[in-house]
Amino acid sequence: MRYYMAIDSNPLASLPLALFGVGSESAYVDLLQDKLIVRAGNLFNETFSLSELGQGERFSWPWFYGLGVRTDFQGLVGAVTSTQGVVAIPLLQEKTLFIPLLGPLGLQVLCKKLVFSLKDPDTFLANFNQGRPEVNAGPKNLVIE
Repeated sequence: MRYYMAIDSNPLASLPLALFGVGSESAYVDLLQDKLIVRAGNLFNETFSLSELGQGERFSWPWFYGLGVRTDFQGLVGAVTSTQGVVAIPLLQEKTLFIPLLGPLGLQVLCKKLVFSLKDPDTFLANFNQGRPEVNAGPKNLVIE
């Protein structure tokens, strides 16, 4: 099933994204039977096996973090096209991703948490999280009698 990314309506944000081919039809997440494909125009195109992903959750993304392909160089990697509808998915095992800077030139960064923004994050999370393991899940309620 395809879920389209939310594109910020502010021209100062959406115009630079459009220069890199990020638009309403070219920015999406495909949730398939055994993999997740995240595509944001020419900026980001990665495929993840569902077996390497934990449970997704809503994620706060302040405007000053910026839009586009982002990393904190400590494991967070994202293709964020809007500050609304942001979802974060932890990886069960870190993975090296390529972030293009100029044509074939770019950076290889470690990814421990994948972040992206969607038009309908709640429907995506409901479908994605079915049967998915929680990362670092401990006891929810501990009762000592």
